[in-house]
Amino acid sequence: MDSLFREAALHAGLGRAIGQLGGDRFWKQLILLLHQWLPFDNALATFYPSDGAPQPLEEYDAEPQAGPASMPVYLDGLYLLDPFYQACREGLPNGFYRLEEIAPDHFRQSEYYLNYFHDNVLEDEVQFIVQLESRGSLSLSLGMRRRFSAEECGMLGMLSGWVLALMEQHWLQRTHVPLLTRQDEVASQVRDALSQFGAGVLSDRELEIARLILRGYSSKAMAERLAISPETVKVHRRHLYAKLDISSQPELFSLFIQALGHDPENP
Repeated sequence: MDSLFREAALHAGLGRAIGQLGGDRFWKQLILLLHQWLPFDNALATFYPSDGAPQPLEEYDAEPQAGPASMPVYLDGLYLLDPFYQACREGLPNGFYRLEEIAPDHFRQSEYYLNYFHDNVLEDEVQFIVQLESRGSLSLSLGMRRRFSAEECGMLGMLSGWVLALMEQHWLQRTHVPLLTRQDEVASQVRDALSQFGAGVLSDRELEIARLILRGYSSKAMAERLAISPETVKVHRRHLYAKLDISSQPELFSLFIQALGHDPENP
């Protein structure tokens, strides 16, 4: 009998989500529906435009925490280190993806993961991704304080067919309505900090290495991506550290945060 009532509640939730297609409460209804299937800890619906900063559409936190908001820091440039954002910009096909499928090999050792992701997205993340041709992409992120199990990912993958279809239909019905943006309209003005970081000091190759370090790539993975040897990567790494007068990855991350205009001790 309990399973029957649960099934009825899920169908009712799906009906509410469908009823909100093109409406202001669509994302909230979709997130609450998915939460009935799997009690994740947080969720974020985002539009990644082809140009400019991501635009948050709906945030959900099962247990809101006191403290400074993390979204302004993310939108001011940290999104450039987000593996899902990078994958969407590189044309990731529509689908459901786990963090392990998208992130660089040393992502969980990166300063971005240790100092931002782990405190805000938490331990693990999965995303539903919809590409919008030349406009950008839609993302629905689910975060968890523990790793998603294989069974949970399998269930979410099974649901992805209608989740992705609803996301795309909502977009089609809402394209004539201005998207939610930050009040001060900085989306079109946010500088590409990752592109500018180190410019004028580092060589083009050293800039590439610095960006990949910040995103969580190991020397081996950087070598494969750039078609050079791991030894050459290490040489470039030593040179860029010397030019920036630093000696470690945490210091590189701290310089990047400073380039965004934030105090690394008080983000």
